[in-house]
Amino acid sequence: MPLSPCKPYVALIGGANLDISAHSHAAPVMGDSNPGRILCSPGGVARNVAENLLRLGVDGRLLSVLGDDAFAAVLRQAAAAIGLDLAACATLPGERTATYLSLHGVDGDMGVAVNDMGILERLTPALLARHAGLLTAAQAVVVDCNVRPDVLHWLCHDLAHPVVFAEAVSVAKCQKLLPVLGRLHTLKANRMEAQALTGLEIVDVPSAQSAAQALHQRGVRQVVLSLGAQGAVWCDAAGATGHHPARPVPMASATGAGDALLSGLVYGHLQAMPLELSVPFAMACAELTLSSTFANAPELSVAAIRAHLETHNT
Repeated sequence: MPLSPCKPYVALIGGANLDISAHSHAAPVMGDSNPGRILCSPGGVARNVAENLLRLGVDGRLLSVLGDDAFAAVLRQAAAAIGLDLAACATLPGERTATYLSLHGVDGDMGVAVNDMGILERLTPALLARHAGLLTAAQAVVVDCNVRPDVLHWLCHDLAHPVVFAEAVSVAKCQKLLPVLGRLHTLKANRMEAQALTGLEIVDVPSAQSAAQALHQRGVRQVVLSLGAQGAVWCDAAGATGHHPARPVPMASATGAGDALLSGLVYGHLQAMPLELSVPFAMACAELTLSSTFANAPELSVAAIRAHLETHNT
């Protein structure tokens, strides 16, 4: 059942996938069959962020496109189970629902992945314009770079929502953000994506802070760059930069950790947290997700994050 339109909510535009992840029991051997386990679960950046926000008590409206296949049925069933509103998602006859296939080593880190996201070419400004009222009334809009460049232009220039969070997604896809950097409220990217957007080499925390500041100077209000084991750096609306180290946690799978980080940043904004407090909260969301075999940690909650922060700050 769709969520009540009168309640505050966040709108999310981008990928809704079926994730298929394979985890080998030993170091993968190329060209051979490797013993392990295979998991199937809902995924996609925008969809993952929407689910994480729900677990943090924030309502979400997902705007994406689904095929009329069995994978779409799985995604709709999973959404109904957690109360995720898919009323604004279009079903496209004859199309394949987006799919993400990843192979993880024994340490849980991703070795290689293949994404089949062609259906998102059908997510157009004209389709989104049907939901302009829903988007305009949202407290914030989250968009991932799986969408077309004209979708980003429409969102940032034509609709001109004042609070747009963007997820860079990949080195190739983040290039779409270059024309709209000055319209973004918050940009979340990793080391390689930040290098691609700025042309600056990032070799350590100070150079990452310089890249974050360079993106801010190009118009992004807030920038958060994830550095893996080195934690995250940020640049806030005043141009001040900071760094928060990563907390050591056992890693079951890296899938979804970046989406959880973005979810925490959105939550922090809605709670009027300054960025220097929002980033540690968001990193805790990512750390809980790293410890889960699922892209969306079932145990994620505000209470769990607070407990995690208390445990790791003592």
